[in-house]
Amino acid sequence: MFFSKKNKDLLKRQDSSFGGKDLDIVEIPLEAVAAYWLSLQKVSGKNWKKIVSNEASYTSEPFIKYILELILSSFNDDLIRRYAKFKMNTYLKEFQRKFVIMSIGILGISVKENPQQVIIRIMSKFPLPPTSDVKLFKEAQALVASVEEGRKPFVEIYHGLHPEILIKNLLFYSMLSRRKGVGFSVEYSKDVRSLFFKEGLRLILDGFDSEFIKYRLNLQQREILYETEQKMNMSIEMAICLRNKVSYEDMFKVANSFLI
Repeated sequence: MFFSKKNKDLLKRQDSSFGGKDLDIVEIPLEAVAAYWLSLQKVSGKNWKKIVSNEASYTSEPFIKYILELILSSFNDDLIRRYAKFKMNTYLKEFQRKFVIMSIGILGISVKENPQQVIIRIMSKFPLPPTSDVKLFKEAQALVASVEEGRKPFVEIYHGLHPEILIKNLLFYSMLSRRKGVGFSVEYSKDVRSLFFKEGLRLILDGFDSEFIKYRLNLQQREILYETEQKMNMSIEMAICLRNKVSYEDMFKVANSFLI
């Protein structure tokens, strides 16, 4: 990723730059998104199409990748903004569903719900089940069995996972908590990427009741999605600026309209 010293000043924390980490529109700060686009503007110059094309080839963030490809198209600015909004709404809906099923997993653990009931609740959030619940249940049981045999499989929870993998992994933590307790699951999940999920487990361990945990998760989910929508809107507007060769100073003003 491109980061000049001037752009890094936008970041509130010195460790907020992408620094070798995958770009993720949900997790990175709003300031870092601004810095990304400003840095891209700084290096693009007359060869902006080549720079943008190269960046689109290598970025792992799907929404940013789509926006980069859009500004290389023959569409006018209005169409770019229109199609980008369609894509934004698609991703926001998917993120919302994944945070909801994470919440179902956490709340199931909090009331010691049977994992078979947990997976039925999760599957109800899809128009059609993404896969067989029996298959996922067996795979999750196999992961728990491997833990009991002394192995430690890495079982990730993260909004970017394919739904099938996310559901299986949520079932794993549901089963693990019933067999070994929430404290064990909290310890086991140290390397899990999702702070949303880890904090939910921590609330259970700290003794909060399920109604409070549900309230807390709903508020946090709403704020995460709102912040993500802001970052996506910022990306759309700054990408269009990049395409139109707007000056660095004016592009900074666009970024500043999203920042406090």
